[in-house]
Amino acid sequence: MNRRAYPYRRPHPDAVTASGWTLRQDDGTALPLPAALIDWDYQTNLGLECSIDVDLDKVRATSGLPPEAELVLTTVWSSSGSGLRMLAHRITLDGAGVRTVQPAFTVLGRESGGVLILETQLVLARRLHNPDPTSAHRAGSVLWRTRTQVRLQGDASQFPMAVVDFLDAGYPPDAPWHLQIGRNLDAATMGSILLLVNSRTGLVMEALRKATKATPAERMIQSALRHDVTRLMIEHALDHEDLDDDAMFEPDTLGHTLYGVVRTHFPETDIASLRSVREGDPALLSTRIQDAVGLFAKET
Repeated sequence: MNRRAYPYRRPHPDAVTASGWTLRQDDGTALPLPAALIDWDYQTNLGLECSIDVDLDKVRATSGLPPEAELVLTTVWSSSGSGLRMLAHRITLDGAGVRTVQPAFTVLGRESGGVLILETQLVLARRLHNPDPTSAHRAGSVLWRTRTQVRLQGDASQFPMAVVDFLDAGYPPDAPWHLQIGRNLDAATMGSILLLVNSRTGLVMEALRKATKATPAERMIQSALRHDVTRLMIEHALDHEDLDDDAMFEPDTLGHTLYGVVRTHFPETDIASLRSVREGDPALLSTRIQDAVGLFAKET
């Protein structure tokens, strides 16, 4: 087991205690936050809260800090799906005694996805001129931290999704889905990609709704959707001549996302070579994408 070694004393483990994170429901009740939310989608906002007791006297005494040491408790959330990292809660703790802090905030569905990580830290607010060489003295020194994560794993969670009637929307009425992708590589990913699912295709709707509880046949549908979306994104990336191995895009932009999809599935192949394969043998590129994605591999 890997352990992080700190170059200063830290508080006794009993000095800070935290309850588990809870998820607020529409009726006002709160349930323990599970390890995974299988029915989550981009239209689902997450109301999160917890309770933390900080014994300020014990924190200072056991970590060698003077009484005037100012502490800050922060909570930051980050999402692997959107790439965002946001400060959700911050409070300054001074004085003495036990302080109870109850961080509460909402993570918007359109800003999250993938794995959502909640990290809470107690840090030193200001630099100290502390004669004790074993104690923390730099501003931002982490005295205590806790980390929780939840997988937002509905199969629709990889992209913003909308359910529409394809006949009314002007798409082929029997097609199961359609991926909209913008052309501006510098635009935000969340506003550039939208997965449309045809409300007329009941089997597809049910497969997406069930996620990990899907039947073998429904898992085939999920696999086909993952492959098709990945193929479209890779081909879309190859359409942009300015997207190459040396390209630099800001995090959370469409260019950054497309580049990441290509590198994830073809880590050993440069983008120029993939373009050459597409120009010379488009069918071969399609087959290579099937292999890279693992189309039906787990299902068979």
